Amino acid sequence: MRGACKVCNSPYMNDYEKEWYDKKGQITYTQLEEIARTKGEDIGRKSFQNHFDTHYKPERIQELLDKGSIDSEVDKSKLEAINILDEIKRNLIGLKALTVQAKGTKNVGDLVAAYRELRLTLQDIETMRTKLSASTSLTKAELYREIYWACAELCPQCRETFWVKLDERLKKKGFS
Repeated sequence: MRGACKVCNSPYMNDYEKEWYDKKGQITYTQLEEIARTKGEDIGRKSFQNHFDTHYKPERIQELLDKGSIDSEVDKSKLEAINILDEIKRNLIGLKALTVQAKGTKNVGDLVAAYRELRLTLQDIETMRTKLSASTSLTKAELYREIYWACAELCPQCRETFWVKLDERLKKKGFS
């Protein structure tokens, strides 16, 4: 139970569980006790044994590791938006140069080139506007990240119950 478990109540619980997960049985409860001491905590080997026997779920650590892939998906979307903005900026700079060039000439080719650049820039702006308006709400990855962090402080049993209930509710609503 979270109320009595020193490991569950520790601000370093994720660190201890990740250490346990990474070492896959090659670390002892006594070694974890020593790590806790270096962090200024008084958690004994029996407390670690109780925690890992009753509260620990390896899936939780996998959630932490998977979070990195969620972050990279969000970062990829942001990078794509930045690239589109950079292209729009280049188009506008080119349009400015073509406009200055066409301003003093009667050459129809210069005017057509300026018009073509203007049309392409407007298309890019419309693409970006659509992308930005679609992403003003949370993306699926951002939503999962927020839910994950909201659940991070729950005990493993409560977190498991939450995910089961969320899955049930989403299935009833027609989401898979």
